[in-house]
Amino acid sequence: MTGSEWMDLTVLERKKYNYLGEVLDLTQQLAESLERSDQVSARMILAMRQDPILHLGEIDQACQARLQALAQEDQDRAAALRKGAEAHSSEERTFLEQAGRTRRLLERVVELDRRVSLRMAGENSFYKKK
Repeated sequence: MTGSEWMDLTVLERKKYNYLGEVLDLTQQLAESLERSDQVSARMILAMRQDPILHLGEIDQACQARLQALAQEDQDRAAALRKGAEAHSSEERTFLEQAGRTRRLLERVVELDRRVSLRMAGENSFYKKK
């Protein structure tokens, strides 16, 4: 894979990271509004959260399309990096670092979202149905 292809994937990972940051911030605000029993703010924040979540879906689709356009060998290399393979170039290392930051932020978002969802919906929460 060329350096520019790695850079394109890294840029997409960075965009995911930025949108996840927005989702985390809004989810924290949602948790705070629920603690205050402020239903109006909670509804407003839920609506606001949808926009960055939709953008995350779009970025994920773009990332998948970019990966599928690569040669199979390059697709396999990107998959190996995501599974813990060692980087062989500075471009791979940059991609790997950004993908790691994005993954860690996603884990934080999911955990906070799980707590908020369980508080809001209780037994009817998406997370209870798993």
